[in-house]
Amino acid sequence: MINRHYDFCVAAGQPSGRDATGGGKQWADSALYTCRLDSDGSSISIVSSAELPSSPPGYQALARTRAGKSVLYATSGEEVWSLSVSDENELAALGSAPTASGGASHLCTDPEARLLFTANYGSGSVSLLPIAEDGALGEAKVYAHGPGAHAGAEGTWGDGPQFRQESAHPHGVVVCSGQLYVADLGTNQVVCWTIDYDNNELQATSAITLHDLAGPRHIQFTSDGEVGFALNELDNTISVLRRDAAREGELSLVQTLSSLPEGWAEANTDPATFPNEVYSKPSHASELLLSPDDRFVYASNRGHDSIAVFSLDPSSQHLTPVQFEPTRGRIPWVFCLSADGRFVVVQNNHTRASEAGPDSVVVFQRDESTGLLNLAPARLEFPTVSSVWALPVRATHG
Repeated sequence: MINRHYDFCVAAGQPSGRDATGGGKQWADSALYTCRLDSDGSSISIVSSAELPSSPPGYQALARTRAGKSVLYATSGEEVWSLSVSDENELAALGSAPTASGGASHLCTDPEARLLFTANYGSGSVSLLPIAEDGALGEAKVYAHGPGAHAGAEGTWGDGPQFRQESAHPHGVVVCSGQLYVADLGTNQVVCWTIDYDNNELQATSAITLHDLAGPRHIQFTSDGEVGFALNELDNTISVLRRDAAREGELSLVQTLSSLPEGWAEANTDPATFPNEVYSKPSHASELLLSPDDRFVYASNRGHDSIAVFSLDPSSQHLTPVQFEPTRGRIPWVFCLSADGRFVVVQNNHTRASEAGPDSVVVFQRDESTGLLNLAPARLEFPTVSSVWALPVRATHG
């Protein structure tokens, strides 16, 4: 079987205003683009598009429904969009469902596509939406998180990380062995909920509090569910966590290490060099992914503008940095791996650095034995990109 190409969905639009984060406040010509990457990484091009009636999504997740169809789910403000994925990876909007809470920053489904979950940053809650056999979303149930690590703090975006922890801010969700784990930047915790599939409900189980001002943003687990990795946005660190299945998935800390090169943050303390006016440090972590074989962890750094690569020692469950690869653009926000792990596609947000842009989609080829990234020639540019995600690999004989 030869993969003749790889398809990725790029969410993009034209900003007509700006918000406090430096992104688009209002959008025109929002669309999801199916972009095709040659199997050698030499070029990537747009092959189809699907227009959206609202702003382009901030995050996407691909699922295989119980009816056997591929559906792409995408966050868009206080809604989740459902899009069908054809055999040619063309996208078509199926509809949307409200999260019944504030705007969702992240989403995931369980492996059998029975439930969809969203992390609602602004409202400090998590939403659960049942998924029908054909992929349609049902009515949401909302579960609130508690007070923030610095509850009651007052200030504006420029006042530093304490203000972003004035209340709960769930930022990332992932399902692992029948439990939902939520990275909550505001409470400074990774929270564990047990999933009741019979009644479509969540039950609070446990939580681990990380070091002060960590700000957990995303969490991922190895395929066996034994080790988790929390990416901490506020101080650019990764917390390695051991998961105890015998204790209802309770987490314990194994290791904490920086996602930046040693000494870089200390050498770049001038606020004038920070990515934009809302950043309180020279760099903030963004996205976290694992290689398909669980041997390598990848994290993006906004400010240092890089993908950090770590190797995992399965015996000690410790990470070791092996590479800090520049993303060839400003503010890498979302990145994804092709299904087979051969390529890493990165979304750079020049516009969020208060630059004219354009934003870029940059491709790296991944060495599967060493985990190292090498820049590929393929590259696309858009006025503004909000997210990127891998579509199904269509393998053909050759």
